Amino acid sequence: MPITLKDTIESSILLRPWVRLAETPGQQLGDWLRNARVLTPFWNFTKVMGGRNPNYLRYDKAFQFTLGLGFLGLFTLLTFASTGIIGAATWLLLGFALLFWMTFRPNILSKLTIIDFIVACFLGSAIISTAFSSFFHTSLIGLAKMLTFVAGYIAFRAFSEGGSKPIAMIFGFLALLGLGESLIGFYQHINHIQPLATWSDQSINPELQMDRIFGTLKPSNPNLLAGFLVPCLAASVGLSMLLFRKKTALFAVGGLIMAVLILVAIVFTGSRGGFLSISSMMVCVFAYLGHLIWRDQDLQQFKWMKPAWLIILLVSLLAITGGVLSSEKIRTRVASIFAMREDSSISYRFNVYNSAMRIVKDNPIVGIGPGNSTFKLVYGLYMVPGYNALGSYSVPLEITVEQGFVGLTIFLSLLLVLILRTGLALEGKYLTLQEKLLAGALLTGIVGSFMYGIFDTIWYRPAVNLPFWFMVASLARLTEPKNTNIFKGIL
Repeated sequence: MPITLKDTIESSILLRPWVRLAETPGQQLGDWLRNARVLTPFWNFTKVMGGRNPNYLRYDKAFQFTLGLGFLGLFTLLTFASTGIIGAATWLLLGFALLFWMTFRPNILSKLTIIDFIVACFLGSAIISTAFSSFFHTSLIGLAKMLTFVAGYIAFRAFSEGGSKPIAMIFGFLALLGLGESLIGFYQHINHIQPLATWSDQSINPELQMDRIFGTLKPSNPNLLAGFLVPCLAASVGLSMLLFRKKTALFAVGGLIMAVLILVAIVFTGSRGGFLSISSMMVCVFAYLGHLIWRDQDLQQFKWMKPAWLIILLVSLLAITGGVLSSEKIRTRVASIFAMREDSSISYRFNVYNSAMRIVKDNPIVGIGPGNSTFKLVYGLYMVPGYNALGSYSVPLEITVEQGFVGLTIFLSLLLVLILRTGLALEGKYLTLQEKLLAGALLTGIVGSFMYGIFDTIWYRPAVNLPFWFMVASLARLTEPKNTNIFKGIL
């Protein structure tokens, strides 16, 4: 018998427990909550309310349609609105989702997944960090911001219960928004419209500095645009594959062209985090596509796919390499990634990293409390003079500073479980090929967004954070095992 992905992972002692966690159906968690009588009043209330509504299916369709329109509006707001407006819209969507869920879906606990549990633990870590923070009031503000993102996650989870079709619809709309921002960025590039404030390394010849595009996102920051376009790129690639699966070749080619335009726009942002994200997403896309082409039974009949995969991989590598080498400005920008202390921006970040790690050393377990306001107050006691900062310029480091190693462990567990669940789902038999393609595209967006966040905290802006939690919530729904024995006998 061929060696499966599960066999390979379980050969590692370190990863074996995470495989067990990843393949645990959430229904077991829901059963445990009911049997332990946790949330019993809420459970009884939902059963009473649900019993009064016999026309469940009719209301369910209306709910999905209305909530879907709400998400289209929310993602549109990400491209131009302030954080306050976006936050208010997120809470409104959460209120609507919870109202319907409690009224017409009394089996809410049975819909929980292990991902929901890990997200709840991550929020719980932030609450504990707030409780033990020396700056309690400012940490409360940071906790409120995190609650807004978790509110978005819960609303996304409610919507994702409609299945893969509504998820694909929102994913496709995200790709269209990315295309719109890319076209606006191209206009800015052609007319040399510069953002109001960007970091300019004085050691680089001004003639070699890029005209960095920034789109319409607020504030006008090229790095923010790159962070927003990363999930849009994953969405456009996923949309192209889904259209190809439905044998609509013309639209599939249109989706592929859209992906290329968004990729070029990320390059034009001049964001080095964006460059690294593109690289990681490319690895992810070809890895899961190659796995499906070589292992999925539905694709075995298409013998031409294996050489096509190899050809596309080679052409993509040559195209990216040629694109970088053809422009001296882009080549200089890419080379600056490896300049380390010789680049003023990277050197600045290293100084901030050193100060942030000193904060972690003094607050290793639960951190200093969430929020950039708390960070600024504490960072002032550790900073190198002349190197002020609003954050640590790294999401994993920022989480460790704010929530300690407890929060970091939970967050990394979330990412690891998502990767393992997707890998196991690609080998399993309970997902259709269309769902597998969608799950792979969602994971690609998550990987790219996290890769960007390793070197920048722009991840905490709503335009980047909310699409990330949408992809996490959607992937949690798609990869959820259908019953407790789903992996037995098939892996």
